[in-house]
Amino acid sequence: MKKLLSTLTLAAILTVTGCSSPAPASQSIDSASRTTEAAKNQELIVAGQEINASLDPVKPLTSSYLRNIGAAEALFKVSAKGDIEPSLAESATELDSTTWEIKLRPSARFWSGKAIDAQAVIDSLERSRAQDLQAKPFLDELTFAKTGDYTIQVKTKRSHLQVPMNLSYYQTVIHNAEAKYDAVNTVDLSGMYKVVEFTPKQKLVLERNESYWGTKPAIPRVVYEEIGDEQTRVLSILSGRSHVALNISATSLGQFKDNKKARLSATPAANTQTIYLNLKQSQLSDVRVRQALSWALDRQELVTLAVEGQSTPVTTWLSSNPAYAEARNAAYTKPDPGKAAALLDEAGWVKGTDGIRSKDGKPLTVRLMTWGGDKALGEALQNQWTQIGVKADVQHGDYSLVQNARKSGDWDAAIEAWSTFGDELTLLTGQYAPEGSANYGGYRDDETSKLLAQLAEASDAAARHKLALQINDRVAQQAPVISLFPRPQLTAVSPLLHGFEDHFRQFENVVNASLTLDSK
Repeated sequence: MKKLLSTLTLAAILTVTGCSSPAPASQSIDSASRTTEAAKNQELIVAGQEINASLDPVKPLTSSYLRNIGAAEALFKVSAKGDIEPSLAESATELDSTTWEIKLRPSARFWSGKAIDAQAVIDSLERSRAQDLQAKPFLDELTFAKTGDYTIQVKTKRSHLQVPMNLSYYQTVIHNAEAKYDAVNTVDLSGMYKVVEFTPKQKLVLERNESYWGTKPAIPRVVYEEIGDEQTRVLSILSGRSHVALNISATSLGQFKDNKKARLSATPAANTQTIYLNLKQSQLSDVRVRQALSWALDRQELVTLAVEGQSTPVTTWLSSNPAYAEARNAAYTKPDPGKAAALLDEAGWVKGTDGIRSKDGKPLTVRLMTWGGDKALGEALQNQWTQIGVKADVQHGDYSLVQNARKSGDWDAAIEAWSTFGDELTLLTGQYAPEGSANYGGYRDDETSKLLAQLAEASDAAARHKLALQINDRVAQQAPVISLFPRPQLTAVSPLLHGFEDHFRQFENVVNASLTLDSK
């Protein structure tokens, strides 16, 4: 039985817009000529909190930045409505319960001119599988075989796995596996923009790919800059220095109120702001301590203090996915500091005269690492945990500090916000299987593993949904992570820029071919 490429629907995109000027209805020949000449010299400037440190798609986070700015593509893409659509792939057909056929676009080429044929795609995906831990959850259940020059057969380990969804993730961007990625002139991707200049963690400059297989972008040049300081990034968009500013924090909302210099795009992202706990630390190996840390939290207050009310509290990880909204308050129904205190008493942590709990002469401490726009969140968490006798130390810095701490094992807690959109088994395995790529704290639980195994065998949608909810609830009760709220996704856009698409996965969907710029 054949089944065409399926689609998924997500919540509607919420956009707070300001006014933008329409293009003139008519122009004189001289004016049109000047406009055409000006368009040739246009460049789109995008300011991000961080940009890539590498040009190699298999390096951490690199592929998301490359895809975001129009340099890289996957076989499929996700529309703003949540539909899975062909990109480098031309079509996808489910031949039977464990077999898909993907047809590629014969006209697609890498920047070097090399054909993006079946063998090139398979080589790319296998390189990602071998070298990118973040890609493994999306590729490990798939086996690829060339059945024609531009046809790939995909075998799946379980029934009715939605292969196009797995191959839409930015970690699966298609790149020339034979190329070197250590210099601008050796990078070989397929996007509508080609990299022409790169300074790691500072600036990425791209120019239109004149041999692009699809619709060529109207704007000839793009500059992607890293501006780590929040206020400097805000000033960049408000001064007209940049046309798009990413990762605007809720604390800066006041600067955009009634301001015609930029509009704010606010999309309901499917992710969960999450505290990952290191279960190898002795105080956090006790489930009662972890549960106490979660019961102590007033999540509504955290939303108010940390993100200016621009989100909704959740108590379980998967519940930021609209399909699992019923689990939003499944575990920790309301703040209960009394219950948290009782759990800590039961675990042997006694409150001293200084208000801090201790056991065997050691204080109960939690070192919390935050980065990006989460400084206010860290301070709010510190205050709430202090009230139950936990000495919380907050370290705010660059994301690389979090990565290095995880590598060394010298950390207690850190905040991340992974997407909850996609195939349930892939997502939950990545987070909570013993070898999951996002299982940072070393969570190992027989019951969770058993439920994951059952989910892997379930083909019925209703059964899969039920099992995913059970896993979600089990993890919340065991508290290897503490779920807080979906991370707000605020992007500032200049009124000079037209065609910008608000997207629930904005981090990989800033640039599109329809973008145009007005003259200043």
